[in-house]
Amino acid sequence: MNLLKLATSVGLGLSFTLTNFLANTVKANSIPTVTYEMVGEDNSPMGILEAPDFSVIAFRSLGSFSESGTISGDYDRYAGYGLGRQWHKGDAVVDVLKLGDIDDSFRVGQFRLGEIVAKSGRQPQDVTFDRFGFIKNQTVGSFIKANPQLKERAIKDVPPLADAIALIYGDRGKALLELPVRVLTDRDRENWTSELSLNKNVKKIAQTEAPKFDVSEFEMGNLDLSEYTLESVEGIGDSFVEDYEDWKNEYLSDIEGLADISFDDFPNPVATTLAFISRVDTIWSDAHGQIKPGHSVSGSNQAGYAVPCQHSCAHLELDDIENSGRDIRWISEGRRWMLGKDPNNANICPEAPWGVDGGEGILGVFNCGKEPTGRNPFGAGFKVALWSVDETKDEASTAIFFRICKRGIPDLGCTPYFIGPIPFLPANRENWIILGPGV
Repeated sequence: MNLLKLATSVGLGLSFTLTNFLANTVKANSIPTVTYEMVGEDNSPMGILEAPDFSVIAFRSLGSFSESGTISGDYDRYAGYGLGRQWHKGDAVVDVLKLGDIDDSFRVGQFRLGEIVAKSGRQPQDVTFDRFGFIKNQTVGSFIKANPQLKERAIKDVPPLADAIALIYGDRGKALLELPVRVLTDRDRENWTSELSLNKNVKKIAQTEAPKFDVSEFEMGNLDLSEYTLESVEGIGDSFVEDYEDWKNEYLSDIEGLADISFDDFPNPVATTLAFISRVDTIWSDAHGQIKPGHSVSGSNQAGYAVPCQHSCAHLELDDIENSGRDIRWISEGRRWMLGKDPNNANICPEAPWGVDGGEGILGVFNCGKEPTGRNPFGAGFKVALWSVDETKDEASTAIFFRICKRGIPDLGCTPYFIGPIPFLPANRENWIILGPGV
């Protein structure tokens, strides 16, 4: 057995042991997890901790949305891609999230195409161009710009470009195939003609049979992209996602293998820690009243994680680590994690009491500047909210929410965490949950 002993001292002199009693990853609510048995100093059982296994969890693991939602398209032109969209209960997460949505948190734009293929367990010879959605939206010019290593190769050695010439010129284009790829992006007609003058037949084509549009503007989507693999065009696997025009506008499901890469294998992996955990002592319904700031452990990264609740305060009540009634108290003992929504209406916009301030900058106006109260135990990538409680069964569930950030120039800030809810892990009585920093 793998024993993980964490000294949770923080001046309190407390300790406990995590025993990994399952050799393999298990699943809870379709989310891969690793389950630990909590053991006290006297080896007495203290419940279990079901921790998300980010070495296995991928965007495909998240399944589908449990409720409907919408994003306004009012700021599309500032964000540089289409923010506006709707989703419905049952829609797959990978069909709703776009590459631009997750780039700030996961740095998906820094993936090389070959990395996506390799990390998802696929082979370059099996992945065709049509499985990278943004390639069909490229022109010949933008495709070459994303792959500058092609410029000095003969056109004939780059199958999709050779086929593009064939479509444009027919049989008369054969003489062009010996020329370097760079002539296809040269917008200066004099330079273009200079290159072509190396061959009299080519020069004739340029002068009498040239297309009525710039070849560099020919759209790659006019080709049968299923005919080309990453292996058939040498070096394309080294190009970065962010090198392609309009890449942010692609859905995760449009990129072969991306949805199957584990969260800890992205350029910016999800933060994982077991440093701040607590036991669920009691699950309370909304029959309970006000919760003061000093008793709260939920909120937002803008409002802090001690936002009070005035009424309808369904929540989890947390307990100290040793659970022995001693005078030594753990920092989370007696604290409350509030329900992230009104039990009768999931909408948290506009000024519902269960919504907390979230977001920043221009994008902070989305969803009325509100998001479900909750925590960010795994970093800024997504937020975890308590999403249902059943006091009679001592059961509770959580959901996660994503946000969108637009950094750079201009810096638009971030939306609140409101792209959800997506069912996550249970938070049942006597089990342990990960709080993350900010307790």
